[in-house]
Amino acid sequence: MLESINQKLSLELFLNKKGLVEKLGFDFIYTSVQIEGNTYTKADTLALLDYGRTAGGKKYSDAKMILNLKAAYDKYISYESCVSLDTLKDFHYIVSNELVREDERGVVRQGSIDGIKGSDYIPLAHPQKLDSEIKYLFKIYKTIQNPYDKALYLHNNLAYLQYFRDCNKRTARIMLNISLKESKKMILIPREEFISEYIDGVLEYYNSGKYTKSKQFFINNYQKVVKVLNGIL
Repeated sequence: MLESINQKLSLELFLNKKGLVEKLGFDFIYTSVQIEGNTYTKADTLALLDYGRTAGGKKYSDAKMILNLKAAYDKYISYESCVSLDTLKDFHYIVSNELVREDERGVVRQGSIDGIKGSDYIPLAHPQKLDSEIKYLFKIYKTIQNPYDKALYLHNNLAYLQYFRDCNKRTARIMLNISLKESKKMILIPREEFISEYIDGVLEYYNSGKYTKSKQFFINNYQKVVKVLNGIL
């Protein structure tokens, strides 16, 4: 199913349409920050990205989250990146700018973190174990042949492992798209109406290791984006 959807809007067609790259870039950034509880509206986000104007009365960290994701999106769209631990760390370094301590950017987490809201899952605490698990994650990733299964495996397990002090899920969403792009498949742009499906999928994976809801989110979101863009093209 996903392959037939992908044929309707190829990665090559998308990347050659500057207007689409910008439109979907905004959608990727805005929806990603909404998933994280950002308080910026669409109008606030546009004003920040287009004019550098921050929204009065709102946290600086909300503006920084948006600007960091813009930098990350521009980089993975403009350059060829391969899925690797170094790439993961590079993009976390971008996404976490001024949101975590400087010595925590792009490096394995030291110590435990608070539990996950909506789940009883407690991430690993020891950096040596985290390093071992992240290497195993990338080893398994390389064995998966289906490009969509591969990308979803990468995303869910990065979100699950919580390798960094913070900014794990937004980094995982970037890595999902780097994986799709490396496989020459259209990237996944999360849409606002599917935020609850995305969160349900992540929580299901935390609690049971199942991909059922994550796969449905992926399919629903992919279908909607292609349908909308086919109406534009």
